[in-house]
Amino acid sequence: MATTNKWLGIGSTVRFTSKVLLPQKVGAGQRQRAVCDVLTIARRAVVATLPDENERGCISLVQDDITPSPLIGRGSFLIAPMINSGSAQVDECEANASDLCPLLEFEGEVGAGNGMEGDIFLYKNCGDALFRLNDYTTAISYYEAALDSVSSAYEVGSVLVVRRSGHCVIAEVDCLENDTYDVSYLSGNGEASIPRKAIIMALWTKVASFLQAKILLNLSRCLLKLADFVSSRESSVENACHKDKFRQSAVLACSSAITICEYHSIESTSNSRSELDSLIEKARIVRSRAFLGLKKYPNAIADAKKVNATANREAQCILNEIKTAQAYTKSVDKKLSKEVCRWVQSATESYL
Repeated sequence: MATTNKWLGIGSTVRFTSKVLLPQKVGAGQRQRAVCDVLTIARRAVVATLPDENERGCISLVQDDITPSPLIGRGSFLIAPMINSGSAQVDECEANASDLCPLLEFEGEVGAGNGMEGDIFLYKNCGDALFRLNDYTTAISYYEAALDSVSSAYEVGSVLVVRRSGHCVIAEVDCLENDTYDVSYLSGNGEASIPRKAIIMALWTKVASFLQAKILLNLSRCLLKLADFVSSRESSVENACHKDKFRQSAVLACSSAITICEYHSIESTSNSRSELDSLIEKARIVRSRAFLGLKKYPNAIADAKKVNATANREAQCILNEIKTAQAYTKSVDKKLSKEVCRWVQSATESYL
């Protein structure tokens, strides 16, 4: 066998890192130029074949599906989309041994947890380690497990993040019966009875450096990376649906993080308020980029402008990208309109 790595053998699960080219975009300004970004992404894969001992060839792999799934023993996701495994895309590829590495020690060992608050630290640290390796698919599974460990208990007195008129708001549970929750909105907007599906998550009242909001922020970043990766693949209705689901979930994660930070800021000290403001600003940047990908330009502009664009370079870049995207969309619509007019005129003259 061409490799002496003990962790590398036929049937073993490894991590394969590769680079993919993202769809080109045109830069704004007088100098129009094509910009092609490169995305580094890592995925789990099973070794199918190895080169013979005296050969120097590539290793054949069967890669796991890019869509994340809950860890064994965990329930469904709170934020990330649950994409039907029946549509999973399993990719076969070849790689050099230098592009492969063993799984981290905790992978396969961190189980369902014991439902205690300590799990949030354990799972978050695991997610962060995978995030640094660019394995966004697996990182999402651990971030979701971290959220689930403190965010899934809905009982009388619980503080919740709920959906209301397209926004994330804070509410407190007054009474619950079956799947209906009587809540009081903390914003002073009265009371209501809401269904279970309107609840996004329970708010973890133990601040702990605003861990819940930080997990949501990293989760949203992972979701956008997966959306970018899906965009780089062969265009199809299925891929378009998946990338939109990833971006929509990123919007939900950022909105929840902003709502949680605003709740904590009510009774925060000056030092913690500075950290909360920073988290809110980062969440607005990520959400603006998610809105841009969904072509919801007014929403993207609103978020980017709420960040100090003159001081934040990324916010200004997003505003420039939105301007370019709007101009391109306008030109495409204008061209399409002219073609329709020509077709109508031609059809009318032919009929006469």
